[in-house]
Amino acid sequence: MLENIFLVASILGFLISLTMMSDIFKTNKANFFIGLIVFMIALELLFSWAVVSGYTQDTNAFAFWKYLNYLIFPPAIYLFVKFNTDDNFQIKPWHYILFLPALVEYFFMYWSATHNISLRNYPAWIWFSDYLPMIGTIAAITYFWVKYYKLNTHKTIKTSKVVFMSQLRLLLLMGSLTLICAMWLAFNFVGWKHYEYIEFTITFLFIGFALLNFLENRQFPSMAQEEKNEKFPNYNDEENLALLETSLKENQFYLKPNFPLKEFALELQLPARYVSYLINHYHHKNYNEFINQYRIDAFLNKAKTSEKDSKTLLGLALDSGFSSKSTFNQVFKNHTGKTPSEYLKA
Repeated sequence: MLENIFLVASILGFLISLTMMSDIFKTNKANFFIGLIVFMIALELLFSWAVVSGYTQDTNAFAFWKYLNYLIFPPAIYLFVKFNTDDNFQIKPWHYILFLPALVEYFFMYWSATHNISLRNYPAWIWFSDYLPMIGTIAAITYFWVKYYKLNTHKTIKTSKVVFMSQLRLLLLMGSLTLICAMWLAFNFVGWKHYEYIEFTITFLFIGFALLNFLENRQFPSMAQEEKNEKFPNYNDEENLALLETSLKENQFYLKPNFPLKEFALELQLPARYVSYLINHYHHKNYNEFINQYRIDAFLNKAKTSEKDSKTLLGLALDSGFSSKSTFNQVFKNHTGKTPSEYLKA
């Protein structure tokens, strides 16, 4: 009975992870990185099934548990948090170097298997493969809760029907990872013997994820074709597009370094998916590009005033809503084809 629960939950986890990892082709790859985490957790749960059912004792068994790699956890959680807490965050090539320790572990596991060497006999390997990922995961989860606390303290995270399920899903995920990490610590350092509690927590996480996804997308799509706006037939595009642009100009939300789509949708009292549709369909840009265009315009306007005499280019950029020099330079060049100094000299 217990092994059947683990097996079903692991299959559910694999399905959830594959759905998330399909976002690798999107601009915001947050779901891809958390999909890696869910995949590894599902693999861990499948390993528990293999142990309980006796599959690991089968001489012909496929040793899938060798692909478990906890060093994927820290960088994947960190990048997921960055995408969800910094609206201007963009993935860069050096970010993938964070996964180098995981690749090193895979290499040595393959090497040891081909040379018939047991790496578990070496204390250095135990620290590298068990304790290092644990420390890194704790650091990444702590980073999330610190960021969440700061966001909640400085701008009071809002809730509504539009974002409630997404926020609940995020908190379920990070809360479960925090609990799993605490039990992981107890299991390794305190000698806690109830390892099955970790499996039950993972099972609850996967079932909770599936339930929240169902509740968030419980309506079936209409098969009827609409001449205008078939995705959101009950909204007036022209009226809401004017509301979107007027609200941005009057309230200057783009001057906030962190102003995610969900918060903008709350200000407009419109669904986040609909706001994203308006921007994509009518401005042919994603949300980040759209907001950054306003920030660049604000910067250029400031550069034409007396402010340029008392502030540096970086100071003007930060006043225009950019969060860092690197982000500003990259976004500016993407939009204008020139660096800020080159553009202003022309």
